[in-house]
Amino acid sequence: MANLRETTEARVIHTVSRALKSQVNADSTRDNTPNWDSLRHIEVVFSLEDELGLEFSESEQVQLLSIKQIVEVVIKRHAA
Repeated sequence: MANLRETTEARVIHTVSRALKSQVNADSTRDNTPNWDSLRHIEVVFSLEDELGLEFSESEQVQLLSIKQIVEVVIKRHAA
């Protein structure tokens, strides 16, 4: 069975790919993903909230700049 990090990363990658209408991977960031602009970032945040059953605070939303950062924030939320 996959651990929490692997499962979370797979869900995040799937959700962000769907929101951006473009395939992303574990190394994807806003800087290296051309269509991950500020407008799409809002779609990414809302999609993640819906998929993961979370509501990100404003301070968390500005941290969600890469797949790795998103996974870290989600794991911290699950640990809380």
